[in-house]
Amino acid sequence: MSDATLSNLDQMAKDFLVVSDTYAGNAPTDIFPILEEKRNHCPVMQGDLLDTFNVPSQADYANSGRPIMTVFRYKDVQNILKDAENWKSYINADGFGAAVDNLLLTAMDGEQHFKYRKMLQPPFLLPVIRQINETMIRPIIKAEFIDKLRPKGKADLVRELSLPFPVRVVYAIFGFPKDDEAVMKFASWALRILGGPQKDPEVFAKTMPAAMEAGMQLHAHVMPIVSARRASAEKRDDLIGYMLDVEMDGNKFSDEDIATFVRMLLLAAAETTSRSFANMLVLLFQYPEELEKVKANRKLISKAITETMRLDPVAGNLARIAAKDMEVAGQIIPKGTAVTTSISSANRDPDIYERPNELWLERPMRPVLSFGFGPHICMGQHIARVEMEAALDLLLDLPDLRLDPDYPEPVIRGVQMRGPDAVHAVWNV
Repeated sequence: MSDATLSNLDQMAKDFLVVSDTYAGNAPTDIFPILEEKRNHCPVMQGDLLDTFNVPSQADYANSGRPIMTVFRYKDVQNILKDAENWKSYINADGFGAAVDNLLLTAMDGEQHFKYRKMLQPPFLLPVIRQINETMIRPIIKAEFIDKLRPKGKADLVRELSLPFPVRVVYAIFGFPKDDEAVMKFASWALRILGGPQKDPEVFAKTMPAAMEAGMQLHAHVMPIVSARRASAEKRDDLIGYMLDVEMDGNKFSDEDIATFVRMLLLAAAETTSRSFANMLVLLFQYPEELEKVKANRKLISKAITETMRLDPVAGNLARIAAKDMEVAGQIIPKGTAVTTSISSANRDPDIYERPNELWLERPMRPVLSFGFGPHICMGQHIARVEMEAALDLLLDLPDLRLDPDYPEPVIRGVQMRGPDAVHAVWNV
């Protein structure tokens, strides 16, 4: 890496911590006893759980004062997420959506969402991602990250692995030229967009303009790459190549259309994967017997991803808004009321999961809600899972991988965008 890249990685790490602080608010590190109490005694709560902890919420990023309720039980959360007709997603355009011209798949409803998702879905299907795993994803993670870490014998696995590798992989999948400096800049811009919404008006006055500026910088970075690709007429099997050729309603996308869509997709492509991978490492270190099982049998990696994302999901809350008066758990939620659905609570509902507060790799299969559910389930989930599988498999090849005793044990924190600030580990060289 060049000195410039190291500097950009430092900036990325700094922006990452700003996002962590923003979505941690004043909540305790272990929020799960609070969620359990709510789930048992107040499954539908008046008000916004996130507002309780002074955390910006999808349910009202714009701080408009709209009525909000919070839902905690698995079946209620699942029913809301799968019912896109009665529970709308357009409120997700509030807040940082403005930084990407409110063009977010997660904020689209009805025919618009169906049309765009159907058009964009093919490059994200699992067979496609499995195919490029061996030719692109795994080689990048091995050569550019694991092989460089191996002789060091120690590292902060957040800063030196989980933060940069998903950005680098997605950058390649989209078809951008290899450029370490640009990759890190892109990641910092995306993080600044995510850090735009704030509860404190004085802080918001600084972070939201910075988010808007980051959105413009990201667009300015993508636009000439798209234009150059079109001018070259080179056929390449990547996301930009796909969008240059695909048609919607008989029309091809302009360079401006593609740049805007790519920016929207980039925003969600790396941050959640970074934190999910880091959370998985923390939880496996906390359950050494389970970690040893995964080391011995790499076929358990997929289950480790599912189970750690169930136990401690990054996106702990998703928002919807009632299109009409709706009844949930015996309570009426009036039309126009936003709901915060607590994924973190639902994923530990004992009515669904035996031993819900434990990491259990042999757990009987049940749908987890960490990627969402229903029509808006995360389109990039297969990319996230495949690159996390590859990264963990390669990382576990480091001999006697263990936590570094010279540092405090890592802690997952936050109400939303949960993750550790650092994961210091050592291994034998």
